[in-house]
Amino acid sequence: MTITEIERRLDFLREASRLKDVLRRAFTQGGQPESTAEHTWGLCLLVITFADYLEHIDLLRLLKICILHDLGEAIHGDVPAISIEASLNKSKQEREDLLTVMAPLPDDLKAEFLELWDE
Repeated sequence: MTITEIERRLDFLREASRLKDVLRRAFTQGGQPESTAEHTWGLCLLVITFADYLEHIDLLRLLKICILHDLGEAIHGDVPAISIEASLNKSKQEREDLLTVMAPLPDDLKAEFLELWDE
């Protein structure tokens, strides 16, 4: 791996870390607005907590999907699923934003992440 390849992956990670600043419409148990990154962490924790009940599940694949599922929100933020008008374009916009976030990644990794996100 070259320095340029490492730098490009780090660029992706920096862009993805914007999820820490994206606030959702949900709140923590303490009443604070929940970030998308916190939401993703909670989802991953939920999955591994109940993994022993998820027979025939590819746990690594499921965790990858959990981590990637809201990555597009790093660009335009969270659009609540209950917002009907916004929801019509939500998936399309998030997919476009995901492609933007993943732009620095090598093609094979972009393809893998996109396939997981689409699933």
